[in-house]
Amino acid sequence: MKIELRVLALLGLVAACGGGTSASTVAGDAGPSDGALTSADGAADLGCGGSVGADVPEIYKRFFRCVDLSATSTDVVVHTKGLPPYKTYYYGQSSPSFAPFDTSRGTAYKPNPNVLKEQSVTLTIPRAPVSRGIVITPAMIDGLVNGPTASLDYKMGAAGVAINSVLVYNPLAAPGDNIENEKFTFDDYDAHPDQRGAYHYHTTSKGPLEQLVKLGFATNSTPGRAELEIYGVMCDGAFVLGCTELDGAAPDTGGLDAQNGHVHDLNGKDGAALATARYHIHLCPTGFATAPRKFTPQVQYYDKCVVQ
Repeated sequence: MKIELRVLALLGLVAACGGGTSASTVAGDAGPSDGALTSADGAADLGCGGSVGADVPEIYKRFFRCVDLSATSTDVVVHTKGLPPYKTYYYGQSSPSFAPFDTSRGTAYKPNPNVLKEQSVTLTIPRAPVSRGIVITPAMIDGLVNGPTASLDYKMGAAGVAINSVLVYNPLAAPGDNIENEKFTFDDYDAHPDQRGAYHYHTTSKGPLEQLVKLGFATNSTPGRAELEIYGVMCDGAFVLGCTELDGAAPDTGGLDAQNGHVHDLNGKDGAALATARYHIHLCPTGFATAPRKFTPQVQYYDKCVVQ
C-alpha cells in the first residue's frame, strides 16, 4: 500500500498549480498506512509546489497542498495562487490544462465567459480564533448580499482556501444574480472563475477529495462517499468539512446550527488532536437526511477575517 501511495504522490497533481519557494519545500514520505502526514513524515510532494514553514499546525500540514504555509505565534498564514491542480475548461483552449466543458449535465449548463488567471491571495488565520458569541439561525442564512444581518457574513470574493489551493467564496451571488442560477456555469469540478479570473468553489467538489485520495486518506473522491471529507478553511479559522468528521466518523447532526456548523475537538483518524473546540461546518448536500447543506458557509463565526 505504501508503494502505491508513493507512486501516486510522484505522479502528483497536474503542473497547473504553482507554489512558492519560501521556507522548506514540500516533499517527503507519503506517511503512515492510514495516510496521516505528521511533522516527522514531512508532506507528500504532489507535483504542484508549495512550502511549509516552521511551527505550522499539524492540521494544515496533513491536508493542505499547492500553497505556501507559514506561522507566527498567533496566526497561520496561507498564500495561494488559486490555480486548480486539474484540467478544466476555464484554463482556456490555449492551455495544456484545458478540458472541454461538461455538457452531459443538461442544456442548462453553459460556461461563463471568464478565463481563470493566477492570483496572489494571502489568508492570515488565527491559531486560536475567538467566537463572536452568536447563534447562527435560519434567518441569518438568507442568501442575500445586503440582507438584514449582512454585517455577520463573510465578505464577497475570497473568503477561504480549499486544501488543493483553490479559493473558497461565500454562498452569495452578486446582487441581481442567484447562486442557484450561477451553478449552471460550474465546471465538472463545481467551480468557476469570476470576472477577475479568480477560480473558486461555492459548494462541494471532487477536487479536494481527489487530493485526499492521492494522500491516502480516502479511496473515493465522490462527495458524500469518501471515507474522509475536508474541503478547506475559511479566513476566520472555521474549517469546511464534508459528510464526515476528521477521523472519518459520521457527525452528530443533533446540534448543528443553520449552516450545519458546530463546535468540538477535531481529531485525526490516528487519534491526533488537530484542533481544539473548533467551529466547523459540514458541507453535505444529501448525506444528512435531517440537515442537508450544499453551499459554503454564509455567516462568519469567529471575529477576525484577514484576506489580502
